[in-house]
Amino acid sequence: MLKKYLTLLLLACTMLVSVPSLAQLSDSEAMNMAGLQRSLTQRMAKNYLMLGADVRVDTAQRQLQETIERFDASHKALTAYAPNAEIKAALGKIDGTWATYRQQLEAKPEQAKAAEMLATSEQLLQQTQNVTDLMANHLGAMGASVNRTGWARVQTQRIAMLYMAKTWRVQAPDLDAKLDKSVSDFETILKELESAGTPNEEIANAQRRARAHWGFTLKGIDLHASQDFVPTVITVSTDSLFRQLNELTRLYAGLKASES
Repeated sequence: MLKKYLTLLLLACTMLVSVPSLAQLSDSEAMNMAGLQRSLTQRMAKNYLMLGADVRVDTAQRQLQETIERFDASHKALTAYAPNAEIKAALGKIDGTWATYRQQLEAKPEQAKAAEMLATSEQLLQQTQNVTDLMANHLGAMGASVNRTGWARVQTQRIAMLYMAKTWRVQAPDLDAKLDKSVSDFETILKELESAGTPNEEIANAQRRARAHWGFTLKGIDLHASQDFVPTVITVSTDSLFRQLNELTRLYAGLKASES
């Protein structure tokens, strides 16, 4: 049964996001894109670790190249969009970190260098979070709600990244604590969305799908405590969750845009 389930998920998990156009972004598109950049910082690290640990190598290589191109194109689009000097300056700070990170990611994965790569990914996550927060403040209510839903989307890739680091026995600080926090953050946001009620049936269905799939993902995550790692299950499952949360965030962004 599990093998059949994984096969279906593998077929479903094709390229999850397309490279953005450099045409002028709307506010909702820019907010969603800025939030997605956070997820991509973690997704690229996850792919690097998958390559190093010899897990779904063909998929990891394809995803890594696609995500590098996506992050770079989105960064250029957001820089062109930047609605004020503060956001433009925050985007400018990303340039140097991104250049370093890209160089690390495109090198052959080495276990001894993985911790350094993870440290750069954390720095880039913080910088993209800063941009997202500034965008949310600039856009008001729409930005705040999309920012929060988008943070759950980040956790789908962060959980996979941290899990892969543990699978490959990377010597990086606080992996267990960070993994536990990401799991907690995802669950908290899912409960917040459920308790707030759903504005339409499309969003309600998306939330139900995410909840059902999250339960399956948790079963695989729980096994890591006994060192019984199931990296293929986790990477496939979190990819599906990423796709679901990407759609849910897009729906909320569209909803807020129509209300404004």
